[in-house]
Amino acid sequence: MTQDRLHPLSVPSRDPTRDDADVLILAAPRDAELTVRALASAGYRCRACASEDALLEALSPVSGSLLIAEERLTRGLLGRLAARIHEQPAWSDLPVLIVAHHGTDRLPLKAVAALGNVSMIQRPMTRDGLLSTVASALRARWRQLEVRDLLEQQREQSERKDQFLAMLAHELRNPLTPIRYAAHLLQRPGLASDRQSHLAELVDRQVGHMGRIIDQLLDVSRLTRGLIQLEKTRVDLCALTQDTLAAHAISAQAKEILISCDCNCSVWVEGDETRLRQVLDNLIDNAIKFSPPGQGIQVRIHTHASRVLWQVQDHGDGIEPKLLPQLFDAFVQADRSLERSRGGLGLGLALVKGLVTMHGGRVWVHSEGPGRGSEFTVELPVEQSLEGARDLSPRTGEADVVQGEILIAEDNVDAAEALRMILEGHGYRVTVVHSGPEAINALRESRPQVLICDIGLPGISGYDVARAASSVHRPDVMIAVTGYGSAEDRAHALAAGFDAHLAKPVAVPQLLKEVAGALQGSEEGPGKDLPGEGHSC
Repeated sequence: MTQDRLHPLSVPSRDPTRDDADVLILAAPRDAELTVRALASAGYRCRACASEDALLEALSPVSGSLLIAEERLTRGLLGRLAARIHEQPAWSDLPVLIVAHHGTDRLPLKAVAALGNVSMIQRPMTRDGLLSTVASALRARWRQLEVRDLLEQQREQSERKDQFLAMLAHELRNPLTPIRYAAHLLQRPGLASDRQSHLAELVDRQVGHMGRIIDQLLDVSRLTRGLIQLEKTRVDLCALTQDTLAAHAISAQAKEILISCDCNCSVWVEGDETRLRQVLDNLIDNAIKFSPPGQGIQVRIHTHASRVLWQVQDHGDGIEPKLLPQLFDAFVQADRSLERSRGGLGLGLALVKGLVTMHGGRVWVHSEGPGRGSEFTVELPVEQSLEGARDLSPRTGEADVVQGEILIAEDNVDAAEALRMILEGHGYRVTVVHSGPEAINALRESRPQVLICDIGLPGISGYDVARAASSVHRPDVMIAVTGYGSAEDRAHALAAGFDAHLAKPVAVPQLLKEVAGALQGSEEGPGKDLPGEGHSC
């Protein structure tokens, strides 16, 4: 074989910045010099050790291999070297190559078994024989180092998931606590109406917060499994940005933060408007969260060639350099203190990266360090043609309420009763049932115009109720209400016969608008996926 064919077949994933030698050599000076020259010509990093102590000092958990002449392997070195090798991590199986005299029986393998992974090379040896033996040993060694890296990654991921579960419990308990307090107060007799209104707003606000947490969890899960599908249209990124910033105005004002937007023209991209809004929502939330009161946040949009840069800059806490490379990984957070005053699950930026990548773009962050702010940049392809542009001005005004008969099929009695009260308060006639068979009977008897149906019903599922409706009474619109909000779940609902799909927790204003629109026959009505699939109102 030629030298080129023998040359580092053995260096998968070797770190070029590692200072440790590929081969530590202990031999007579002349032999060591010749061996170093032969191995170095093949690309290996070698170190000749002048003494036993020098060899042991140079040995580390990431050393590639040892090459020791038989005459230099004294009984004292054998014991000390075996002890050092046994101290190495569990993944390590250090190759030890011993060059023995031809035909010798003074050093059988059992005599050096304490060293573990030992190979014997007989003298005289050829250059090719030496190179092939060293290459084989180092190939195995680099695999061990790959296993080490994999184990370290798994350990870090496990730690992140443990921290994430603790944070998730913390984040869910936070809104549950005021909800429980509010429920206790609402049970007290004689509670003033203004107090009732205040508590109702509190509950609605906290449920919305929980809904956003759950939506974020589901979205990250869908991203990792490849289940999110974009519904692309032509989107004016400037109009979307201004609308999104308006929605964050109250939370920014509460911290005395001024958000400015440098964009007064139309910049068109092809993308999913809801998901792009989600990207900016997360970046703005992040900037507000980590900015002290009185600071500003700048949002800029500008084009370069066929790309558009979407930037969010704050002057807040900044980011430690060691955290930058993993900031867009799931479960990574900058705030890991016990008090965790800023909250969050460490999923927002992972969601941003996943959604931007799906749009054919990329995202990165720049920060000079702690206390020096940060700038997030999203790069997206520009849509050049303006033909067929959509009107993105926000819709105002609610649809007029139309009297109608509504059937609610929901096995959660509390949820059904609360929804009944809401709909009756808006002038609808409402029937409530709590199982699949009851829903079919009610369709036959009350013949409602609208069916709002849970999927997980006792007796038969909501899917079966929708399928059976055509044979008993098919309402004008059937809305599936479920805790499962993925695109796949929506597809199942539509295939079963539902006109629309709404993920829990229900966004009440949107539900009312959809019901009214359906009864009016407006184009705001059935056939759409309602908020809750990615957002909660």
